[in-house]
Amino acid sequence: MPDPFMTSVELAAARPDTAVFGVGAVEQHGPHLPLGTDFLWIAELSRRVAAGLGAYWVPALPFSMSECHGTTAGTVWLRPETLAEVVRDVVASLQAQGIDRIVLLNGHGGNFVLEPVIQELNLTRPALRLIMPSTFGAWPGEPPIFESAHLEVHAGESETSVQLSFNAEHVGDERPDCIPPVGREFLDYAVIEQLSPTGIWGNPSKATIEKGERAAARTLAHLLRTIPELFAELDRLRAASSAEGAASSVEGRVGA
Repeated sequence: MPDPFMTSVELAAARPDTAVFGVGAVEQHGPHLPLGTDFLWIAELSRRVAAGLGAYWVPALPFSMSECHGTTAGTVWLRPETLAEVVRDVVASLQAQGIDRIVLLNGHGGNFVLEPVIQELNLTRPALRLIMPSTFGAWPGEPPIFESAHLEVHAGESETSVQLSFNAEHVGDERPDCIPPVGREFLDYAVIEQLSPTGIWGNPSKATIEKGERAAARTLAHLLRTIPELFAELDRLRAASSAEGAASSVEGRVGA
């Protein structure tokens, strides 16, 4: 797997045409999970995905849009426009060396700016194929792993289980459950410490290593299956659009 531990000469010789880049977060995750929960997981997941694809593994960005956690100790955030510019620059630097297929894996649910930036980059860079497959939740046809997934937003059963699966030594035993009596949209109106005294929105008491291992394996399998399909479909759409454009150009010349 091409990765940042290689030399520049070794990476150039490997000539990868695909890169995998994760975006994490550093923010409070209650009394039991590390501040780097989102970053640690997306760094590990992106490494596994890159290995499975034979792609260049770009180290994950640790910071992103965590303003909803307010002034809680250890939380670090970027403004939406800053995160957008970072993604633009990462894409530009990869494309400059001939890597036109980029998988962006988002490890933090609050990064709403990523979707419009991805759309913009795909529209303005004709050679680029930039995708962001989902890394959250269950997929159709698969039985649920977590009992309270539909109630969870932050530091609950699913996040705690996944962190246990690869980073158990940094997961604490104090795991108080908390489900605020409002909808997730309240994170747009208030900081989480106003909604949950522990910073938790979920049921971490239900977390287990076994659930986390199953979820991590399912997510990896899903990504390795769907990423080639997404690139193939994007190629098909671009080819069809080019063919239509060429046909229109010919018709225009004939009509003239």
